[in-house]
Parts: sequence; C-alpha cells; structure tokens
Amino acid sequence: MIDTFTSDEYVSDIRAQARELNGEAVSVNLVGGQTLTGTLTYEARPMPYPTGSTEWPKALTITVETKAHFVRVDHVSSIGQG
Repeated sequence: MIDTFTSDEYVSDIRAQARELNGEAVSVNLVGGQTLTGTLTYEARPMPYPTGSTEWPKALTITVETKAHFVRVDHVSSIGQG
C-alpha cells in the first residue's frame, strides 16, 4: 500500500519533530538534497489576540557554528538528531 500525505499533514509532521527537537543538535535534510547540521530553534510566538494564544513559525532556525539559517518548514524533508 502506498501512503499519500497531503501537504498539511507533511508540514504538521515536520513541525511536531521540530517542537520535539527544539534546542538540540540536529541534521536537517532539505527538499533539494542539502543538509544543515547545527542547533535547532523552533519556538511558539505569543499572539496578542486572543489573549494567551500562540503561533508556531513557518520557518525553522538552524544555527551552524555562529550563522543562523532560516528554512521554511515546507522545504524540509526530514529532521534527525545529531
């Protein structure tokens, strides 16, 4: 059987991985075949309305050495620890 994912399901899975691995050393594989290895940052931002709500960003931040790389979540093919 072939599993078919919609774009929303795929992005949701990548976001779930990013939340789980936030602050850890990761390897992020991009759709174009490149890999970034560094520290992942993916944190919710507070929203002014409704009070107490948050929003998850549409991009991951991967810090490689001292340079931060911003990658759209839909450009990530997988995230792995280490």
